[in-house]
Amino acid sequence: MRDYLHQLKTIKLSPDIILFDLFKTILVFLIATSFALCVVEMNVISDNIFGVYMFGVAITSVITSGYIWGLLSSIGGVIAVNFFFTYPFFALNFSMSGYPITFALLLLMSVLVSALTTRVKKAAVLSAMRENRSENLTKMSNALLSANTLTKILEITVDFFSQSNQCSVIGYFGDPTEPEIKLLKAIQNNDELILNSPLELQVAKIAFTTNKISGVTLESEAHNCKGTYIPISVENRVYGVIGLLFENPDNVLMDVYKFSSIMVFQTILAIERQAIEEKAQQILLEKEKEKMRSNLLRAVSHDLRTPLTCIIGASSTLLENKDKITEETFDRLLHDIHHDAQWLIHMVENLLSITKISSEGAKVKKQDEVVEEIVAEAIARVHKRFPDASIYVSVPQEMLIVPMDATLIEQVLINLLENAIRHAQTVLPIALKVFQENKEIIFTITDYGKGIDPARISTIFEGDNGNASVDSNRGLGIGLSLCKTIILAHNGRIFAENQPCGGAVFTFALPMKGES
Repeated sequence: MRDYLHQLKTIKLSPDIILFDLFKTILVFLIATSFALCVVEMNVISDNIFGVYMFGVAITSVITSGYIWGLLSSIGGVIAVNFFFTYPFFALNFSMSGYPITFALLLLMSVLVSALTTRVKKAAVLSAMRENRSENLTKMSNALLSANTLTKILEITVDFFSQSNQCSVIGYFGDPTEPEIKLLKAIQNNDELILNSPLELQVAKIAFTTNKISGVTLESEAHNCKGTYIPISVENRVYGVIGLLFENPDNVLMDVYKFSSIMVFQTILAIERQAIEEKAQQILLEKEKEKMRSNLLRAVSHDLRTPLTCIIGASSTLLENKDKITEETFDRLLHDIHHDAQWLIHMVENLLSITKISSEGAKVKKQDEVVEEIVAEAIARVHKRFPDASIYVSVPQEMLIVPMDATLIEQVLINLLENAIRHAQTVLPIALKVFQENKEIIFTITDYGKGIDPARISTIFEGDNGNASVDSNRGLGIGLSLCKTIILAHNGRIFAENQPCGGAVFTFALPMKGES
């Protein structure tokens, strides 16, 4: 691409380029003259010797830059024909009858050949350049389709602007003086300092404010700066600015700016698509929140009604029949009231945990915690409520540190362990295992009971108990729904499955320190 631009620009040729083009012109002239002398000597061509020089003119026009070398080659060819192949030989004589017109026509034909060859060359270069740009534009469009953040969109835009125009590029999202995102790709070592200078920033601000190309352009003042700044805008809305720093700003064609406008349009489409996707995700998130609220309310009404009904029933029996019931029945009813009251306290703790997460916008304050200490505290609290519960714990010997809210993760462990103890319907011990896998810490709570109804596995964390009886599912709703909410707020994952040999396994994973 860079070669194309160099060939298309009207450039200030360096001495090295001029000397090299002169050398090529002279070389082609000498080869053409030698060839012409040989074919004349062999009596192969005698009348159309000027055609050899016209062919040399065409070659010179192709391998050199600009019209000047083809013109010089044309003049040289006319002189060579007069000197070497026109009587008197080896002497210049343009005064013979008819020769001035003949040589003028030959010179004109030679110049036309040179001009035509140069035009064909330019057309070929333009065609190759447009094909290259079209390919880059297609690649840019495909890359932008996969971009899911504004930072990625700006990164792709800056990269493709730099590749397509072979220049240093700086991109701003928002006001250049206080950008939301800023990215820079420099080709030359000094370009980064130039693009970050106060003057360039001021011109970028002008482009953002006026919604017009500013800086070095073909139709406006340069503002004494070195960069060209193109607003990323649609109608009257300006999203940001793209700055281009060319090695030779005076040599840039307007075609470059037109192509840049197309690339900017691709960027705008990506930005607007990203905005639509974010809005759709927000709507989906609100829908999920509403669904969670509904499930939560249903679970709360389910889980609160059952123990309250039991407490009211047992207390009414005690009040109405206190003189008729035995001491054993009295103790059993009192124990039931105490058990249900404890369960209500546990429910309130879960509700407070949900309130804590909701008030912080589903974000938790995480600190580095030792996994073994969290597990030990959760086991201790479960044993206070279920002294006879048998729990087998397996924790790695090495210290595992995970960023988490210790209280919330402890609540998850308690909920899952109590769920296994209450609903497994087995005397076999519960297994709690902790281990590291890749970049995650995995927690598994395994029971060896009746397992989970396969129809409920996919929705078990949604707080929907379906048509199951109230007594058999007490606590499943709000507890598991809370577990899912807490784990997702920690950027983790949670799922449940049945074991082939019987029983259920609840698993959740938390990213390790430094992972997200």
